[in-house]
Amino acid sequence: MADTRVVVVGAGVIGLILAKELALRGIATNVYDGKRSVEEGADKASGILSKTGLGRIGIDYRSAIVNELDGAVLHAGNESLRVKASSVQAYVLDRGRLAKRCLEEAERAGAEIAFERRLGAEELRKLANDNSNIIVGADGAVSGVAAAFGFPPIKEYVLTYKAEYSGASAEDSHSVELFFANKHARRFFGWSAPYSSSMVELGIGTSSTAKRSSASAFTDFINDGNVRDVVEGAERMAGHASIIPLGSRRITIKGNVMLVGDAAGQVKATTGGGIIFGAACARIAADVISAHIEHGTALASYEKMWRRQYGMDLKLHAALHNYYSSMSPRSLALLMKMSKLFGAEQFFSRYGDMDSPSTMLKRFVLRGLTG
Repeated sequence: MADTRVVVVGAGVIGLILAKELALRGIATNVYDGKRSVEEGADKASGILSKTGLGRIGIDYRSAIVNELDGAVLHAGNESLRVKASSVQAYVLDRGRLAKRCLEEAERAGAEIAFERRLGAEELRKLANDNSNIIVGADGAVSGVAAAFGFPPIKEYVLTYKAEYSGASAEDSHSVELFFANKHARRFFGWSAPYSSSMVELGIGTSSTAKRSSASAFTDFINDGNVRDVVEGAERMAGHASIIPLGSRRITIKGNVMLVGDAAGQVKATTGGGIIFGAACARIAADVISAHIEHGTALASYEKMWRRQYGMDLKLHAALHNYYSSMSPRSLALLMKMSKLFGAEQFFSRYGDMDSPSTMLKRFVLRGLTG
């Protein structure tokens, strides 16, 4: 299998992290993407990522940091839950700069990247017919690779829209605000993320089942209550729409074709974040491909390995999402009020982990047993 070549479709952050990992293992890797440059479209998604999670992706992200976050304010109706840690917990990153850094590291490792080169379904199937090729779809939520090879569909998506505002008034330039049970955010939430004391990103997500555009939901969202106060008198900069999968595909590998990142649905349903889990699964994919080339082990082990490692946390994210998104605004506000009475603000300020709900659950149980 010495002549095996990996074809990665999609030069986003996850595709480039995978390409770097493969190239570092000495595996011939070609990445193809239809866009003109790595920065094109990178800013469609929000750049809020946990510090601990970023430390595990294997990329030097420091040049992409825009702001440091140590707190969060969760709103539901008239109730607000405030979490404030004693140190930096997350960063706001410039996604374009992060993608550029991923490209640099992938190329330095030896991966070959081709932009303005879109592989159609017929060409993909022809490549896959040659068993010396391994095809990896890292081409986002609406994956052309998944469609070309008949992978099971993702049942629900979140449609998001976000825009940056210059001259906005952030209450706390180091805290993100989340707006739950907002009538415009069906099965998701709105957010306000500070880039600085005067530059704020506002965004909203709404379920694809709502039959409503995210741009329309966003227009109503920014004219609502406290959100309107943030942007009053501010200048709106660029706006971006994107799509996020809610839930993973039932199958993520078929023969010599696999999916990773958003294409596989390896995304936190609670927040829509896909980089941390996607990068972790990309490393598993690289390990599996390397073992396949060197020892002839089955590529099919990828499915079992990533689900065993991260499936529980992704299921917990999905369960939490389904729980809060099914509650009425009044019930969610009441839950938030009761949570505060039982010390939720203090607990999350000390033990919050936005990537691993299973870790938080263990900490909660241990705290109950020892406290």
